Amino acid sequence: MWPLHLKLHARFFATASELAKWERRCNRLTQLQRQIRFLPLQHFSVGDMTYTLPLKALGPPSHLPTRQELGYLAGFFDGDGYVSMVKSTGQMSMGIGQTLDSARVLIRFRDSFGGGIWHHRCQSGTHRATLQWQVHGRTMRHAAQVLCKVPSMQRAQLQIAAAGKITKADRSGVAQTLRLLKQKDHVPANFSCSWPYFAGFFDAEGSISVRGSCVGLELQVGQMNPFVLEELHSFLHKQELSKWRLECRSDGGCQLRCADLATCKRTLRHLLDAGLDLKQSQAALAVSLEADNHKQVREHMFSLNGFNSKYRRLDDAGIERAKQINSVRKQFNRASSQQERELLQAKLEGLREDHKLQKLQLKSVSLRGSIRQSLQDGGFVVPI
Repeated sequence: MWPLHLKLHARFFATASELAKWERRCNRLTQLQRQIRFLPLQHFSVGDMTYTLPLKALGPPSHLPTRQELGYLAGFFDGDGYVSMVKSTGQMSMGIGQTLDSARVLIRFRDSFGGGIWHHRCQSGTHRATLQWQVHGRTMRHAAQVLCKVPSMQRAQLQIAAAGKITKADRSGVAQTLRLLKQKDHVPANFSCSWPYFAGFFDAEGSISVRGSCVGLELQVGQMNPFVLEELHSFLHKQELSKWRLECRSDGGCQLRCADLATCKRTLRHLLDAGLDLKQSQAALAVSLEADNHKQVREHMFSLNGFNSKYRRLDDAGIERAKQINSVRKQFNRASSQQERELLQAKLEGLREDHKLQKLQLKSVSLRGSIRQSLQDGGFVVPI
């Protein structure tokens, strides 16, 4: 009779062959998906309104945003906005890029500050089409001056933009200053947080997910510059939302994270009251989460969030496998004898390999479905 470790060795390589086959299949499908292209957008819709691209630039509006609206816009701009200079001409510009699904926030910026909206990137099999709001010249100076009225991470850059075109003698110095202000160790002066600011920042950088293995939520906010997250962390704790945690990420950035259900719901209610927009539907859905609607809420949340994470999502069978793996891991940690630990280790490895294999099989099915849908929606394959 073979020793236990030899049985494990033989079983591992049998499974490894199967895993390699499905990994190759998924890689081929992913490569095909990357070759799918779409024609450039000619128009886009927000609510009942349809806009033709490019959407012409407007001058500064006659009215100013409310204080709450300005706080939201400053938070969103800190998350996804940019200030830049063309070094050869000294012309300054401001802008924000967003996917087609988030176009309404670009209309919100255009209504508040003027400027125009352009097509930025075509849809592909792996990316949504993107649009860009951008302002230049007198309109840009006005927008920068108004945004400077509230504290933000990019306030110093906005102050440079508010001065308008940079003279030839000053361009090298301004370019260097802008580079330093964009570094992840930049610490702004007189920075402070508010709920409207956090609502805008969360719309740009936050995420909401429903746990599969239990009735739970998880909120995350990521950023490379830790300062803004430290300030938000302090702000949340002052609001008696002390379950939020500040963590380091493997890419060198940081993230704010909360996995306490009650704290997540309270936070989302505050954000909704403060003007949360792009994630309004997800937030309202998350606040409604209870034990009796867990599965329905999770499915609905996936339909709202799913483009970036659809291939990592666990189905019901995957959730049960994950629960079983967790249960066996706990048994392994409690095991007292060496023989029991070996048996549980073998079971754990088998469960993990089976879990990985079935996730690959599910991913293959999802990729095939996405490719078919893209082709039905007018996509075409571009040869490499």
